[in-house]
Amino acid sequence: MKKLLSSFLFLTLIQVCFGQSELVSIQRYLQEHASVWNLKAADFANLELVSSASSKASDAKHVKVRQTKNGISIVDGFGIVTLRDKEVIHVTTNFVSVSEPTNHPTLSAAGAVNASLKHLDLTAADLRQIQNKNNSFLFSKEGISKEDIPVKLVLGQHNGQLMYLWDLSIYPLNSEHWWSMRLNAETGEVIFQNDWISHCSAEHCSGENHRAAQAMMVPPPPPGTDQYKVYALPNISPAHGDRVMVVNPSDATFSPFGWHDTDGIAGDEYTITRGNNVYASDDIDNDDVPGYSPDGGVALNFDFAYDSLVGVQGNLDAVITNLFYMNNMMHDIWAHYGFDEESGNFQEMNYSGSAFGQDQVMADAQDGSGTNNANFGTPPDGMNPRMQMYLWTESNVPDLLTINSPAIISGSYSCSTAGFGPPVPNIPITEDMVLVIDDGTDTTDACGLITNGAALAGKIALVRRGSCTFSEKVIACQNFGALAVIVMNNTGTSTQAMGGGTGAETIPAIMVSKPNGDAFVNQLNQGIAVNGTIVNPGDLTATDSDFDNMIIAHEYGHGISNRLIGGGDDTDCLWNAEQMGEGWSDWFGLMITQVASDQGTDGRGVGTYVTNEPNNGGGIRPAPYSTDFAINDYTYGNTNSNALSQPHGIGFVWATILWDLNWALIDEYGFDPNVKTGTGGNNKAMNLVIEGLKLTACGPGFVDGRDGILAADQILYGGANKCLIWKVFAKRGVGFSADQGDSDDRNDQVEAFDLPVECTLGLSENKAAVHVQVYPNPSNGKMTVKNTVSGIERVELVDLSGKTVYAKTIENSSKEVVLDISNLNKGLYLMKIQTSNGLETIRMEKF
Repeated sequence: MKKLLSSFLFLTLIQVCFGQSELVSIQRYLQEHASVWNLKAADFANLELVSSASSKASDAKHVKVRQTKNGISIVDGFGIVTLRDKEVIHVTTNFVSVSEPTNHPTLSAAGAVNASLKHLDLTAADLRQIQNKNNSFLFSKEGISKEDIPVKLVLGQHNGQLMYLWDLSIYPLNSEHWWSMRLNAETGEVIFQNDWISHCSAEHCSGENHRAAQAMMVPPPPPGTDQYKVYALPNISPAHGDRVMVVNPSDATFSPFGWHDTDGIAGDEYTITRGNNVYASDDIDNDDVPGYSPDGGVALNFDFAYDSLVGVQGNLDAVITNLFYMNNMMHDIWAHYGFDEESGNFQEMNYSGSAFGQDQVMADAQDGSGTNNANFGTPPDGMNPRMQMYLWTESNVPDLLTINSPAIISGSYSCSTAGFGPPVPNIPITEDMVLVIDDGTDTTDACGLITNGAALAGKIALVRRGSCTFSEKVIACQNFGALAVIVMNNTGTSTQAMGGGTGAETIPAIMVSKPNGDAFVNQLNQGIAVNGTIVNPGDLTATDSDFDNMIIAHEYGHGISNRLIGGGDDTDCLWNAEQMGEGWSDWFGLMITQVASDQGTDGRGVGTYVTNEPNNGGGIRPAPYSTDFAINDYTYGNTNSNALSQPHGIGFVWATILWDLNWALIDEYGFDPNVKTGTGGNNKAMNLVIEGLKLTACGPGFVDGRDGILAADQILYGGANKCLIWKVFAKRGVGFSADQGDSDDRNDQVEAFDLPVECTLGLSENKAAVHVQVYPNPSNGKMTVKNTVSGIERVELVDLSGKTVYAKTIENSSKEVVLDISNLNKGLYLMKIQTSNGLETIRMEKF
């Protein structure tokens, strides 16, 4: 109830802050430029202001507007409009053509919930409505969901037609998924389903959000003396360094009342690992109710010893303290780059009074729902996200598998285990292996329709790692009666722990390396029976992801990307096949664990600690992250291959490009170890990526992500790094002519390694516009050229052939010039701006 009230107050606040004049200005601009997006002016006849997000450019603001029809919001018809001095300078569009709805909303809200439950194979004991206001309903979670079930009547596109839909979310009691769904409001057909949990509620203690603005009127307390013994950043894990004591690490700007505050008034509300940004506790019993949290006492002294004799499960104080520390650090660091209150970050109280609040991270240590995994569930702003961190079993465990025959390959083999289904049993499973055959592209990965299913009954199934999930492989084999599954890695010479799972797995699964798997297949292809024994030789528990700062950062990163793309009110933008969420998350972890001695050509693995690899190991991705093509030669074209998994493999290629971008900027501007407010190339990369997320289209592909970063550079740095950015992306195949095709089709990407014309005209890169701003860009008429530091003396436009097609000399130079380019042909141009400080260049477009 409080959260829905907060939503109403937030919408009112947005309308007050921007007012009708700004909405009219945005509407006029969109109607004048409607043809750019193959739309009509009438499609923008009725707009609503939804939310705003801050920009690192102090004079800019990102405003989300949504189309409406008949007073109903069009859920997928929206855009992010960037304003500078109340002028539109950029539009990230997901706008749609508005027509008459093709159906009628005859299905009730309760009927929509019941249809959703049936679709999910869930049943409701008693569906109880607890709120009904303006076509928005709330149903009790009791016996159905971990959270109350919000239901709202909206309009949306389906098969090119506008129709009435019921939009709702259900968080099933097993916590495996958090479903966002849309149903035909007439038939109950499910037409959209997205899982808010990205794999690898608690009470609310603060008041309603409208109190927050008053809280900041109370001065924050002086610096605290709270202290935490943790693996302090940039340390990654126990394998990379020792725990140290950090004192008063909270950020004075973004956690001004410390990490244990929840009301914005000096004085800590909690002495346990709970505060405004995160509530960290154990969830060993897997009930999603906060369990044990270490207590630092009045002095907030979280100095806990670690007893190596009892392992991670016997050291909850140390483990949870590290989890609490890392969540708070992620909050504080990325707020400096734009993941702040206005942009939908995670806080119980928003001190500024903007956005929703009431959504600290619920961080579960040693979650009992699985192993070899971690996940993060991101609902919209105003609802608590949940981070679940798991124990990891050993990788490359000797004696899990013994080949009994034939003699040529007999002996013990090192394997890794699955983080789902039953554990490897103590009672041996001894049987012949059967290589799975299916009708898919890779005929042995169990991702297609299995054609030799009858042969699997009572046997050990042998499958190749491939395009579908580990869980899907195991379930496919168990459905034909297999006793266990051996997954053969499809790359490298090692194994990895297998994560994921749905709760439907009933047989154990292990992984062998590619060379060992190839040896097994070679024998089977010769018609020779291969007999093996699978057995647990002892306790397989090895490590805890609560001690792996890279994995914690990765999971938190899902919350950042989900909240920033499309705005904090909508976390349904990273649902499509080519989406890069896993890549952004890897990159977040890489960025905050850099040190001055690192080199771009180094190999950086992810998850080496939890998988018991050496620090220079390859980790859990297809290759280490490196600018060196001898170590990582992946390009955009590789995302078409089913050899790369979806979404992790696709995300890996995206993170590879972003890591290259980081190092290109470091080469240009140097490295700054000040991860929050430094000015080095790494800091510029962090600015560009966070700002770029706010400018990236919903349902993005790589080209959308690239264009978001280019737009961010234009807004933040006047396009100073444009050609550097283009060269980085072109090197990995996302060049000027790259085509992402349908971003929901992972097999239609076309890579290209070319550059735009302005980056190939022989102009030195230091001539790219630094102080000049041009808006609107693109334009079909008048456009403003503004220089922030000196006068403009002359402006020329050069077409793609190098011909000057427009020139204007400004007598008595001015800092601001208005050009009329209505007579120019449509296309791209290079604008040369001669200022009193020298020549600057920028790309502009006439449409």
